[in-house]
Amino acid sequence: MKLIKLIPAVLCVLVSISASYAQFDPNYKGYYNLKTQFRGDAEMLEGNGAASTYMNGASFMSPQKGATGQRWKVIPEPGKDGYYRLKTQDRGDNECLEGNEMKGKSKNGVAFVTPCRNVTGQLWKIDKDGANYRLTTMFQGKEHNLEGNQMKGAMGGNAFLNTRQNVSGQLWKFDQVR
Repeated sequence: MKLIKLIPAVLCVLVSISASYAQFDPNYKGYYNLKTQFRGDAEMLEGNGAASTYMNGASFMSPQKGATGQRWKVIPEPGKDGYYRLKTQDRGDNECLEGNEMKGKSKNGVAFVTPCRNVTGQLWKIDKDGANYRLTTMFQGKEHNLEGNQMKGAMGGNAFLNTRQNVSGQLWKFDQVR
């Protein structure tokens, strides 16, 4: 009898655990909130605008507030199997997230949203890593992952491509915006 009562409780726990690890779905047409294991549910990647004076126009982890700059659409790139463009609701269909060289001249090496162009830094691969995902660009390859940062952390608190490491700031979760 105790076992019968225990089964529903175990199922509820398993369902809530699997729901907390949102899955990337290449067929989903809506928006995602992108969160790192490091910053948890409290912060999400915000697109910003390359010309913005805030955070020097770079993308950054921002406290969750439902801003349209935190809602990301993942668009498959035609002819580039497995690569996507990342666009925010705020910046629209004509601007894309661009990954940068760590010590690059543009935006001091951080990731930023800029007009979409035919550059490999705007083509993103989304690879499963356990319950999370790693984001890499065609430009930098699998050895450089997008890293979400804390506001007063390295690179001025901005998101950036860093050498692949076993750190929670490089492990991303895709939460569908409902």
